[in-house]
Amino acid sequence: MKTSEIHIDILKIYSNYNHVHHSFIETWQQMILFTPRWWLAFILSTLPWILWWKLHNPKYTGDLIRAGFFMAIITLTLDSVGLQFGLWIYPYIMFPFITGYLPWDLTLLPVSIMFMIEIMPQRSPLLKGFIYAGLAAFVGEPLAIALDLYKPIHWSSLYSFPIYILLFLLSNKVAKSKTFNSRL
Repeated sequence: MKTSEIHIDILKIYSNYNHVHHSFIETWQQMILFTPRWWLAFILSTLPWILWWKLHNPKYTGDLIRAGFFMAIITLTLDSVGLQFGLWIYPYIMFPFITGYLPWDLTLLPVSIMFMIEIMPQRSPLLKGFIYAGLAAFVGEPLAIALDLYKPIHWSSLYSFPIYILLFLLSNKVAKSKTFNSRL
């Protein structure tokens, strides 16, 4: 296949994607924006950060923010991949321009991981990882399903459990890294 043919095929694909995305935006504006579930997403996106800011130990702010941002980047990426492979959907997204459920990816997971890292810092990270994974996979995800915020299609919370353990351990390592003069 010639380069010009590839460009034409790719242009057609993007044109189709653009058309579908515009339809999605129209549907989002008419059926989701400012509904109770949209406001819930807004609250879930802001309130945990406010609570964390008021409750965390300022001595560890940099270490915890670093771990939280790491977690946010990884979860947003993994969430995008899962959505594109059709493993799950979010019926009530906050913004139609970003894949993933922003309250989960950019607030709930990062903030909860920052709290978990800060609480009992001398405890075994593996134990804390199992606790974190259990809460996220077997409490958080089913709650999101019950509230119709998340619909797994080809996914199970059992798959999420080891991923959350790994994400906790990696985030904990980032927070406590000597490279960044960690105080934790």
